[in-house]
Amino acid sequence: MPRSQARKSRARTPALQTILVVLAALAAPIRLGAAQHDESSRFTYVGGTENVRYECVGTLQISDDALTFKCESSQVRIPYRDIETMQYRADVTRRVSKMKVRWTALPPEHTGGSKNIYFTLVYRPAHVLILQVPEDQMRPYLAEIDLKMGRRVEVQSHENYSP
Repeated sequence: MPRSQARKSRARTPALQTILVVLAALAAPIRLGAAQHDESSRFTYVGGTENVRYECVGTLQISDDALTFKCESSQVRIPYRDIETMQYRADVTRRVSKMKVRWTALPPEHTGGSKNIYFTLVYRPAHVLILQVPEDQMRPYLAEIDLKMGRRVEVQSHENYSP
């Protein structure tokens, strides 16, 4: 191989290595972020139709095709295709709380005041899962659910707008 071609080949290799390092660095926070909120965020079961101990504290895992709430020896897996309603609010809506389903834990009646604390899922066939989670812990999940599911969680706004 002529010298000029050998120099060009060596020059391309470090550039390619640099690009690969940059791409790997950009992808690392995405993987770490998903692992971090699984371990540090705590979701508390406060109502629903599932056979889960009331006020059981667990984690919410987001996969490509489902949300999974894990708590002690209980696990509730909800495929995205079965989800009809997703809400994150300071209260549980009247429509949800008045549903004619087999409640194992009745929906909470108190509210979070001006802070959203209840993540409510209504899914087929006739199931409800209500989890309590602070806003700062829920925020990363909202974005990830939106990306995985292609649908937004209905989030209650507490801002007052005056014209």
